[in-house]
Amino acid sequence: MADENLQLEKLRLLNGQLARILHGEKGETVESVDDLDPALKELGATVNQLVATFNDMRDFINSLAHGDLEVSLPPHNLLASPFKQLQASLLHLTWQTRQIAAGDYSQRVYFMGDFSTAFNSMVEALEEKRCTENLLREAQAKVKHLEGIIPICMYCKKIRNDMESWQQLEQYITEHSEALFSHGICPECFGKASSQLGNMKAKMEEVKVKP
Repeated sequence: MADENLQLEKLRLLNGQLARILHGEKGETVESVDDLDPALKELGATVNQLVATFNDMRDFINSLAHGDLEVSLPPHNLLASPFKQLQASLLHLTWQTRQIAAGDYSQRVYFMGDFSTAFNSMVEALEEKRCTENLLREAQAKVKHLEGIIPICMYCKKIRNDMESWQQLEQYITEHSEALFSHGICPECFGKASSQLGNMKAKMEEVKVKP
């Protein structure tokens, strides 16, 4: 009877460890399973192996969950093997994030479903922002501003430059901005010029008429 009670107690302990595993808790191996009947001895050894394997897997997963991506995979642990791919993916994602931080916006993620879509959208937005900033910097580099008080002659309209010499208005503005000039004539000036030419022509004809 004592031996039978010992057998039952070992089985209860083994069952208790299986129950702990089912609840996600860390199990404990049951000692002296070799004392079980030959029919139950193999079962006891298998349960102990399962408990040890589960504990190693649980520690590995908990380390990943807390951000320790360098944790080593337990050897010969088939329960933890699927999480090895997750670890590799997270390590690669970490590398990609560093590349993006360094300015490489060609990085894309395709293995994490909705996260991949959100991540790629973020990278594309950052790339577009950088392009916009580059265009803005290029535009700012090309633009020259005319600011402050510009000394200009009230008669000839020449402008005094920083060298204390006088420049034509067009030359000064061209040197200090991106503006270019295309000369024409306004109606008022055209009328004055036509009148002056007419007067000059009349005077020349008078000179020709005189003996």
